[in-house]
Amino acid sequence: MTAVTQAMSRLLAAVKRLRRGAPDTVYSPPAPVDHVAALLAPKPARPAPARKFRSTKPRPLAAYELVGREPCWRCGEPPVEGTHAWDDRGDFQLLSNHTFKCTNGHGWTNSTDGG
Repeated sequence: MTAVTQAMSRLLAAVKRLRRGAPDTVYSPPAPVDHVAALLAPKPARPAPARKFRSTKPRPLAAYELVGREPCWRCGEPPVEGTHAWDDRGDFQLLSNHTFKCTNGHGWTNSTDGG
């Protein structure tokens, strides 16, 4: 016999043993499952993801960020120092807040929502 026919005869013998239900074969029926109850059972609600706040602390503006900004409304001097911060006030409400100071000590603010 060749190796192929030996393997084929072993395979056929194993199939016959399985069909007969040989004593070394153990059969365990599946556990009963109530499919309707499993489908209709309430699923636990997932918690909503926590909202990440995007507010920042004020940071000083560099000299190049002050160039071209609106002048002081009292004396018309350009700003010499200022800060910038983001203020998160909820969904779709992210404000950009600037504070400025001119050489005469006057201060003013500018807030925009990007529009």
